[in-house]
Amino acid sequence: MYPFPVFLFLTILCLLGSTADAIGVNWGTMSSHPLPPPKVVELLKSNEVSKVKLFDADPLVLQALSGSNIVVTLGIPNSMLKTLNSSRKAAESWVHDNVTRYFSHGGAGVRIEYVAVGDEPFLQSYGDQFHPFVIGAAMNIQAALTKANLGGEVKVVVPCSFDTFVSESGRPSKGHFRTDLNKTMIELLTFLSKHHSPLFVTISPFISFQQNKNISLDFSLFKENARHHNDSHRTYKNSFDLSYDTLVSALSKIGFPEIDIVVARIGWPTDGAANATSSIAETFMKGLIDHLHSKTGTPLRRRNPPIETFMFSLLDEGHRSITSGNFERHWGVFTFDGQAKYHFNFGQGTKNLVNAQFVEYLAPKWCVVNNNKDLSNASASALEACFTSDCTALSPGGSCSNISWPSNISYAFNSYYQQNDQRADSCDFGGLGLITTVDPSVDTCRFFVELQTSHSTSAHEAYIFLRIILLLACLFLCLLGFAW
Repeated sequence: MYPFPVFLFLTILCLLGSTADAIGVNWGTMSSHPLPPPKVVELLKSNEVSKVKLFDADPLVLQALSGSNIVVTLGIPNSMLKTLNSSRKAAESWVHDNVTRYFSHGGAGVRIEYVAVGDEPFLQSYGDQFHPFVIGAAMNIQAALTKANLGGEVKVVVPCSFDTFVSESGRPSKGHFRTDLNKTMIELLTFLSKHHSPLFVTISPFISFQQNKNISLDFSLFKENARHHNDSHRTYKNSFDLSYDTLVSALSKIGFPEIDIVVARIGWPTDGAANATSSIAETFMKGLIDHLHSKTGTPLRRRNPPIETFMFSLLDEGHRSITSGNFERHWGVFTFDGQAKYHFNFGQGTKNLVNAQFVEYLAPKWCVVNNNKDLSNASASALEACFTSDCTALSPGGSCSNISWPSNISYAFNSYYQQNDQRADSCDFGGLGLITTVDPSVDTCRFFVELQTSHSTSAHEAYIFLRIILLLACLFLCLLGFAW
């Protein structure tokens, strides 16, 4: 689908010289038609990605990773924290089903390194929905791992969101944990230290740039000409160091100045907002890679960079929550179908990034608005279509924000049509929709064709089967009535 092969992960894997395995990638699966797990594992292996962080423990994903030699961080969804906090038995069952069953003891199986309890459960917008259960859940998972004789091989961690730590003045030296989390963070860090586990945390220069008018785009992108930020005798040249040392200060204030840090998520989105473009993401990733490769660390942790960094993320996810912004569905280095979005020259002779191969798509058909119809109510139909499908590319600053009416209506119609497996009735819209075999994509605005998956096939077959059953039932009732 994309004409240019690009490279990224091989340069990422060379970031830290001999410690290339300290770089990984987040793999999320919140899509209506996700790329099949074996295809994703093939994508990871072809790009020599050695570590992957998951947000759950999908059996199909774990089966695909089995024998791959890729080191895995398993995720536990926030929805399970309350149960795992209250029930040691539930924790033992989860460990048995998702760790013991797949764990590699040097042969086949999955190389599980961490179990991540929760997905940023301390996010401020969640309030108290999850965080009261985190510590208890982590302790019960740790106890279950110990009981399964895996306590020394698999570490328990808790991914912390970017807003867990703050500095009202913007100065790293004034960094502290949110007051509502202070006690919880002390408990968590005590637990992590006891078991020699690192602190997992998100660093988000993109969101920091969006929320803080004192942080410039150049400062976020590691540009040499960016205005520096000074904090006493320390000088900060980029947003990453500023955020990282804010965390280091927060850790020092509660007595954990030396704990290891893993950057669990960091990246730059490519759509859905102003300054979320492929070219800017490319600049950010190159700057980040150069910075980590230098091993200079930060002003508060000289020559001591994060022990691991997980890029966010591998693929775009059309079903991610957009509560914090439409860009949330566009963090991927690759598009939803495994095609690289951008390229840059790292200058060390590494080969190009390899796209997903032999990807299976639905038929090359699109749903567009029928210009021969009365379109006075077309906008209402488009809004309805976007309610359940992904129209985030139409956002201000997005890749499709400049297409004119009624092309934007067509984009909404097509998004809904593709999500529903190209069923003819999903391109009806009260007679306003029209199926075409001519690609309506314009410039940077891609009218996508959805992936062919077992889900889409089975759903379509189930739909047809149900129609046949209903027709047979009606025929039977009619015959029965005629006989009477």
